[in-house]
Parts: sequence; C-alpha cells; structure tokens
Amino acid sequence: MKIAFITSRFPFPVEKGDKLRAYQHIRWLCTRHEVHLFAITHHEVREEDIRALKAICAGVHIYRINNSRLPFNLIAGLLKGLPASVAYFLDRKQKHMMQHEIIRLQPQHVFVQLIRAAEYVRVLPISKTLDYMDVFSVGAVQRARSGNLLLRPFFALEASRLRKYEKSIYGAFTNHAIISARDRDRLPLPYQGSVSVLSNGVDLQYFSPMTNQSVKYEIVFVGNMGYVPNIEAVEFLVKKIMPLVWRSFPQSKVCLAGARPHKRVLKLHSTQVEVTGWVDDIRAYYAQGLIFVAPMFSGMGQQNKILEAMAMECPCITTGLVDEAIGAAKEHALLIAEDQDAFAQAICHLLANPEEIRRLGTKAREFVSRNYSWEMKNKALDGLLTRHTTHRQSETIHV
Repeated sequence: MKIAFITSRFPFPVEKGDKLRAYQHIRWLCTRHEVHLFAITHHEVREEDIRALKAICAGVHIYRINNSRLPFNLIAGLLKGLPASVAYFLDRKQKHMMQHEIIRLQPQHVFVQLIRAAEYVRVLPISKTLDYMDVFSVGAVQRARSGNLLLRPFFALEASRLRKYEKSIYGAFTNHAIISARDRDRLPLPYQGSVSVLSNGVDLQYFSPMTNQSVKYEIVFVGNMGYVPNIEAVEFLVKKIMPLVWRSFPQSKVCLAGARPHKRVLKLHSTQVEVTGWVDDIRAYYAQGLIFVAPMFSGMGQQNKILEAMAMECPCITTGLVDEAIGAAKEHALLIAEDQDAFAQAICHLLANPEEIRRLGTKAREFVSRNYSWEMKNKALDGLLTRHTTHRQSETIHV
C-alpha cells in the first residue's frame, strides 16, 4: 500500500515525544508499505537528518514555513476560528504545495499525526487516519488553570477552540487513534469508542540494562527540559522533595538530563544537582541513576521516559496521573506518590533497601517487555491502516 505520512515536525532526531512516535511508526511501515513522508517544519532541517529518513522512506517531502509568515498565518487562522496551535502550523502556500504533491502521488492512504497538521489534507477525498496522539484541549485547560497568570485568558480561549476543533475534524477522517484509553475518554466526542487506542512502545533491544555504566546519581529525571510539565516536575523534585531526602541522605545527587533546558531548569543546577542539556545517548543517564523520579501533576498522553527507564531496569516513582496511561502500578512494577512527603518516603525507602531497587527494576522491565514493545504496537497500527478500504482508493484524486 502507498501511504502519505504527514507530520507537523521533521521526525528526526527523536528528542520529542511526537517525533519518537512518528519515527517508530514510519520505520515499521516502511518495511511493509511504500511510505512517503510529508513533513511541515518551521526550521531548517539538517542534511544528515534528511538522509536518515531517505534511507527508509520511498520519498521525503519537506514544507518549510517561513517565520516571517507566522503572524499572518496566526491571524488568518484565528479569524477562521482555528485554535492558535493549529494556525501556527498552517501555511496556505505550503498547504497547496502538499496537496498538489499528494494528488500527484495518488496514495491509497494518508496518515496524519496530530490535529495541528489535519487542515493540510482535510478536504482530500481519500482514506485517511488521524492520530490525535494527545488531547490538546486538556493541555490548554491545565495551562489556563496553573500557567502564567497573564496567559491564562489566552489558554482558556485556546482550550475552547481546541475542544471544538477536536470534535469538528473527526468527520474528515476514516480512522482515528490516540495514545491511551485515558486520553480517549477525555476527547470531546460523543463517539469515543470509535477511536482506537494506539499506545507508544519501547525499543527493548536499544533500551536494555547497561552493565558497563556505574551509578553516579541517586535520582535521575530525563525529558525535554523546555516542556512546561517537565519544568514544573523538576522544580518540584529539587525544591520540594529533595530537601526532605537530603535530611536522611545528604550526599544524594540528582541529574536532570534532556534537551533545551529552560532558564528555570538551569537555575536548579548546584553541587548536588546536575543539568546536562542535550546528550548524545540518553541511555547512559538512565543507567547512571539509581531511581527515576517523575513528580508530574500535569501533561498529556503517555510518558515515554517512564517506559524507557523501566525497560532499562531503573525503578520508577511517579504520580497516578502518569500511571493512568501506563497501568504499571497495578502490577507492582513502579511506585506511586502524590505529594512531596510520599515521594521523599518512597525515595528514602529505596535508598535504604538496595535489594528492593533491584527487585523493582527487574519487575519494571518484565512489565514493559510484556506490554510495550514497538513491534506489538506497530502491528496494531498496520491493522488500523489496512482495516478500512473505500471506493475512493481505486479512483483518481481530484481537488
């Protein structure tokens, strides 16, 4: 089957959750279908990154949005009633160019990752899948409640527009997917049951225990350090939880590893807290930490970092909110805490009981191996894409 795969960012390197998901989907589909990547971007894409996708895809098409056009695109989108997070990625010229190329290509199916790219192919009369991935309206509600005071009115309006858009875009697509049952239940749709749950996986061969790494940190957190829920999580970890831990374990060190650290994250750096910024191989930081701690009380979707840490036998402590999308606590494969005292107690318990660290780490990898291999998840994706066929697949597309 010939597939046009559309992303709102160039999906390589895989330093963000949506890019990881897209790359793993593309890599799998390319072994079974003729896949053509159509990537929207606001930035110049490096030649080595383009080569990485050309090595597996039948075609790679890049649609660069000129930054000088962003104010006009935002205004045009907002006047049409679009959410800002959709208007930001929508450029009229690039849209027409993409549609022309897809019509020329005549694919049997179009796969769109995230609602922010949906407008590019909304009108094309062809079998299409929309991967909502996350419920963007929920994220906007969270920002409206707890974000910057000056920006809360904007996010409240954005949440309202996103809810309407998430509902209105549904009818333009044949198939629909989302990352977890919890997120499916949050979609503002009266027909949530028709949305397929397509969770992320873990490359179990790549993310496996590294016996050649020695432990350098008692606590580690990995993630995109410019992402607001991650910023809030590491601030809570360093400012609220660790002072309690340091009373009993004063020599404990914390590592915050990940790309694009915000200035709020950089301020956390100290003799006991290391902020790494971008690292070439994130696995080393999972392996160098005794315990992975993710005190996340906001955010959407599924936390890949938790699954990766668990795959590397790094015991995890996180919130019930995070585990709702994973389901590991019910199998005793990670620990749950909901406030600073509970997190500190769980950390101190593990630090005082090395055998419990080993037991929980082993249990964690077993859980991920049973439930979250990419092969398992991508087989479900392949089934979703080939499930529906329409008479349009045998017709020539005209717009």
